[in-house]
Amino acid sequence: MADKQEHKEAENGRLYFTFNRGAEFKFKPPYSREFTHKITACELDEATEAEFYRIESEGDELPTRFSAAQIAFMLAQLPHEQTAEGEPLELPLLADEVKAFYGAKLNELKKANVAENAKLKGTAWNKNLQLSKSLSESLQFYKESGDTAKVKELEAQLAKIEAAQKKLLTDKHVDVLILHKVPACKICNDTGIIEGKICECARKSTAAIKSYCAAKRLANK
Repeated sequence: MADKQEHKEAENGRLYFTFNRGAEFKFKPPYSREFTHKITACELDEATEAEFYRIESEGDELPTRFSAAQIAFMLAQLPHEQTAEGEPLELPLLADEVKAFYGAKLNELKKANVAENAKLKGTAWNKNLQLSKSLSESLQFYKESGDTAKVKELEAQLAKIEAAQKKLLTDKHVDVLILHKVPACKICNDTGIIEGKICECARKSTAAIKSYCAAKRLANK
């Protein structure tokens, strides 16, 4: 598989299409008449993250779209002058940007999880967890055995432990979601990618992801 296309990076660290929408080039072939190409649309293939362009030639829309490499080749091979600058367009959200952002987010969540666990250090939290697990296993056994008296006894013990655990969380001001590593998005499990495609949760965070990645590019220069 070919390497992914290198996109145009602006001074602000954000990625833009290599060629501007509305850019016009007047070609002057040595042995044929002059003609003008205008870029009318910039498109991104989400699967490959390759850029493609729609071109209008002498007022007529060409039937096929052109890759950035094809346009660059055309410009390199034929004498021309650029007659219109066009409008630079920022690229849509890229999978690599999503992975970078969610990777950083995961690292921060790991740190937060360590901090929440530290709040419970020296308490009966872990001991209660082990006891709760043991009681739950016993409870299942007695339920299957039909011993209702024992079931009632174990359920009461489990309820007491659960109440104690809830009190610990409240007293120590523990964020339960971070403590138990509960993902904010159940679809992608906070990876931003599902089945190779960008998850809707990431698309909703496009502005934050774009800003983070731009700042990271600038910092790495």
